[in-house]
Amino acid sequence: MDRRFVKAFINWKKDPSRFQVNEWIRDIVVNYGEIKDKSFYGDTWTVLVRITKHIDNTWVTYADVAFIVDEAPWQLLETGYSFNLWAGKDIATATII
Repeated sequence: MDRRFVKAFINWKKDPSRFQVNEWIRDIVVNYGEIKDKSFYGDTWTVLVRITKHIDNTWVTYADVAFIVDEAPWQLLETGYSFNLWAGKDIATATII
């Protein structure tokens, strides 16, 4: 499976220790848009996340993040750019390194 990915620093809202290192986590999305009157307006892109290292005694990890389609906004994924990861609710904040 040859996928483009970027390196990221992820601050999880729950303990990420249940996730295996170097395995792609599926079913995570990134929402680009805004919520008005309890409705979302914008684009949603599915991403894969692969934790590459857990940071001891924290809920922070290093990871690879990959959009699964070429049409996704790859140009936004520059160093310092942050976005929320969502899986039914916000689960983490990823920052591109």
